[in-house]
Amino acid sequence: MTDQATSLLISGQLPEFVREEHPTFIAFLEAYYEYLENKQGSDDNDLVTKSKEARYFTDVDESVADFEENFFNTYAALFPQETQVDKSVLLKHVLPLYLAKGNEKSFKLLFRLLYGEEIEILQPKTNVLRLSSGNWLIENIFRASQDVFSVYTGNGTKTTFKLSQVAASNEVTVYVNDVEQTSGYNIRKESRKLIFNSAPANNAEIKVLYDNFNFASLTNRKIIGDTSGASALVERVTQVTVNQVSTFDLFINSKTLVGAFINGEEASLNIIDPDDDSLIAIRVLGLSNLSGITIANGGSSYNVGDTVVISGGGASEDAEAIVSEVFSGFINKITAIAGGAGFKIGSNVNVVGLAANSALVLAIDGVDTTGQNTANSFTVNTDRISDFASINISNANYGFTSSVIPGGENENTKLIDAFSFNTLTSIGAITNVAILFSNTTFATVPTLDADSAQYTANSTTHFVFSSKSLGRIAINNGGNGYQIGDELMFSNKIMQFGIGAAAAVTNVSSNGAITQVQFQPSRIVGTANTFGTTNVTVIGTNTVFEDSLRVGDRIMINNESRFVNTITSNTSLNVNVNFSKASTNKPIGLHGQHLIGGQNYQADKLPTITISSLNGANGNLSINALMGDGESLSGQSTRPLGEILDIRIIDGGFGYEFPPQVILTGSGDGTAEANAVIESTYVTIPGRWTTSDGILSASERVVQGREYYVDYSYVLSSSVEFRKFKEIFKNLVHPAGFIQYAEYKIDETIAANNLTTSTITPAKTISGVVNVNNSIFITGINTKFLSAQSLDIISVGTSVAVNTEIRYINSIVSDTSLTVNPAFSQTANLQEMVIFSGVEPLLVFTENNLPLVTENNEIIIL
Repeated sequence: MTDQATSLLISGQLPEFVREEHPTFIAFLEAYYEYLENKQGSDDNDLVTKSKEARYFTDVDESVADFEENFFNTYAALFPQETQVDKSVLLKHVLPLYLAKGNEKSFKLLFRLLYGEEIEILQPKTNVLRLSSGNWLIENIFRASQDVFSVYTGNGTKTTFKLSQVAASNEVTVYVNDVEQTSGYNIRKESRKLIFNSAPANNAEIKVLYDNFNFASLTNRKIIGDTSGASALVERVTQVTVNQVSTFDLFINSKTLVGAFINGEEASLNIIDPDDDSLIAIRVLGLSNLSGITIANGGSSYNVGDTVVISGGGASEDAEAIVSEVFSGFINKITAIAGGAGFKIGSNVNVVGLAANSALVLAIDGVDTTGQNTANSFTVNTDRISDFASINISNANYGFTSSVIPGGENENTKLIDAFSFNTLTSIGAITNVAILFSNTTFATVPTLDADSAQYTANSTTHFVFSSKSLGRIAINNGGNGYQIGDELMFSNKIMQFGIGAAAAVTNVSSNGAITQVQFQPSRIVGTANTFGTTNVTVIGTNTVFEDSLRVGDRIMINNESRFVNTITSNTSLNVNVNFSKASTNKPIGLHGQHLIGGQNYQADKLPTITISSLNGANGNLSINALMGDGESLSGQSTRPLGEILDIRIIDGGFGYEFPPQVILTGSGDGTAEANAVIESTYVTIPGRWTTSDGILSASERVVQGREYYVDYSYVLSSSVEFRKFKEIFKNLVHPAGFIQYAEYKIDETIAANNLTTSTITPAKTISGVVNVNNSIFITGINTKFLSAQSLDIISVGTSVAVNTEIRYINSIVSDTSLTVNPAFSQTANLQEMVIFSGVEPLLVFTENNLPLVTENNEIIIL
């Protein structure tokens, strides 16, 4: 019986007169409908219910059970009737699926309908190399500092001004006509209002500086340079750090750029107040700071941390920088900047301050022995008072050397006859220094000090520097009109007590310019006249020959030395050999009276030189070294030590209009040169590829192939086997003309109980490599098996692995041979041998990520 009975409604549907006059008719109709409402045969259906449900036949949700086969045959003939999705849903979405054929969305919809799967569509064409087809992007930016102001103009009555963003009173600084205001106003944070207690004056400029301005509000706003008048549209804003300073890059649409921005200028923008659509003026400060320093000449002797002075450039705030890196290296060359005087080949050159000179051992390897303006020999007395300290004055023998005074000394012996002398030869200025040993790098040029020529007295070594004799004369200006023999006069400076120095001109040019001078014996009182080759007589003027000289003394007059034969008076004597030229009123030098060059002079108070000459003028000479001193040696590497390699900017400064000067004269040798590079306010960023389509070296790019890497191929990556959907997919959604590939995604993992694992520690290798073949032998190359056994690294029974096969050592035959059990199953050459120190195999992976496998097929997992 149906629950939609019509028979019960018959009497209520007929007119009243029918109900009263024809009750039998009514009973007939009710009986008829009752019949229709009963189940009809085996169909288990009644006609009334079917007729009433006919209106639902077009609704798939209501009728799919009755017409499933007809629906699928008519609308979804290619679909299997067993699907993951509800059949009514499938049938209702068949048409959209057909309409989207060939589209990626149709692929995904099909798999959702059939298998409830999400698939991935790969297109090989996205990996095809296409020459010159990449997208190249060039961007332009206006670089601004983080100091941003909202700007207003007072009218004498207005007290309230709208801020550009929500800000508390401690997050803004208020200025009126560039004077900071510390009181007289209030900030209403939520309503974004600045309220003055009294209105600013008419035309007063009011500026509000924000501690943390929202730069995003400047996007899509027009920026105008206050000085240049240039304008452009800001597309986006990013924050960057330049030289440790936070800045903001306003990316400019170059198509909207009008004019050219000026370095360091301020710029204005207007942003829209979201409350009332009014405009709020914003001012940004164009950033132009010091972005880099390029080194043109690194100089030498600089140290890390030396201050670099940055000056000029029209900056609002100067930059700061320091030397951050200098060259250091092994000393491989010594340059003699000044050779000094009184040095001898073989003497040591000391590195001042370096203990025992262990890291750099140097020696003098060459000297100038020509005697040009410095002596090439030096005579010293080898006697010392200390040698005779224990001898009494009353002694008959004072212990002087018998070879000096044959027969011994007596009361008539003069000290000059008793003293012993030693003449050092082949001395002069340093020309070359040899490096005997160098094993330490230097960052700065070390200070070098050479030992002067040395001699031995009473078994003790002494240096000629101890005499403090003048050693070298510099000819600064040869002048003119001078003659050979013109005397050099030495004048001590205040608190200088050197004595005995004497020198004369020994050579002049054609115009009388001094070209060479020579230190000579110290002078005695008076001058002398000689007569050349005519006789041996010397006539003195204001001389006291009888007190100053004795027979046998060696004297020098006008650059010629002779021995005294006889002294006839204080003003007359004879020498042993005629002079080669006549002389008039020339000084007389006495050998042995003082050291050549005098003595007791000080390097920091050298005497001045005056040239005594009848006709000479404009000559300028000076002492530049004591004997055994005055050298200037510089150690060098492949590059100058202390050469500046890098300069670090500590503070980039602010507001540079043009590059400033970089000053490096205050440290090092003062010769370094560098150039400043400033960051422009308006910057064109170097172009960049935004895609790799045309980049030949891109790892994901391949050359177009015959079928796979082409424009009309695609890959379906799914966990459904291709054979299950191949036919329906190609018939339903596969676009004509394309090649379809399938990738089977395996998401399953191996169950843990399928593996046998064990661990021990540690794993080791030994030196050398090994070869194995289908045998029990391991043959080593450059191995030390016996040494490893003595160190308990390996032994009989030790587990080893070669080429992923683990075996046990049976015997150790030699350093290069051992046997294992069982035999290897494959051949492998030049392999590492892994040693396991325990009795069980270790978890190890090989280079190609293959696991080691034991004889029992246990997989060793690390």
